[in-house]
Amino acid sequence: MNTYTPNNHLIPNFYEKVKTGYIPKVFLLAFPITLLHKTLFAHSENFYKEKYDLLKSEVDVLASLYTNDNQLTPTQLYDLTIFSSGGMTKVLKRLEIRGYIKRKADEKDKRCMLVCLTPSGEEVIKSSMLHASKEYETYFEALSDTETKELERLLQKLLYTLPKTDSKATESLPEA
Repeated sequence: MNTYTPNNHLIPNFYEKVKTGYIPKVFLLAFPITLLHKTLFAHSENFYKEKYDLLKSEVDVLASLYTNDNQLTPTQLYDLTIFSSGGMTKVLKRLEIRGYIKRKADEKDKRCMLVCLTPSGEEVIKSSMLHASKEYETYFEALSDTETKELERLLQKLLYTLPKTDSKATESLPEA
């Protein structure tokens, strides 16, 4: 599997630069999160493609639906993922062709369409998340149970305080 692995021998250079004031201290938080994201993303991209023939962006949509009562509006999906409306359209089309999602009119507002997870979509996301969780566990083995719970709490706190992105900023992101 071709995944990103950081050059761990270079990491002390970063911490030394922060300690001397060469790099602002906030990067003690931002850099590790960025490096973890890059590593996890590369690993999961390869894992989902090899095991399920799914792109990470497709898994993100299926997981968003699965964790939100199996249906969301396209706008809600944009909010939960980070690709443009054009990128979202492509992802939804691919998932619909594979029978993992369907679109239906919202009963409350006929002008609005809902994206719904199909039974086969639910089956594939449950299976892929179960197998991926075993893969992800290896990244957090260095933490004790107490440290894991504290990290979960801190990350949740950060997620709830993220500023809302505007649509113009997300439109400039690369498509899935």
